[in-house]
Amino acid sequence: MGKYTIKDFKKGDTVYHLSNRTLMMVAINIYEESEEVGCRWVDKQGQKQQDTFMAQELGKSADLGPRISVVHL
Repeated sequence: MGKYTIKDFKKGDTVYHLSNRTLMMVAINIYEESEEVGCRWVDKQGQKQQDTFMAQELGKSADLGPRISVVHL
């Protein structure tokens, strides 16, 4: 399990599930009583998705370091 607890998350954080580091999600609700984080993301088909995860299942995008993008001119 992850290194974070529910107290480490706030609305608006960019997070990922530990089993899929390429899918970035946004924390939209924090449920302290159940220690879960409600997240929203857009899937590959462009559909908005939403689910709730245990805080221990999530990592913060800052843990992954900077993303480098290549722009073709």
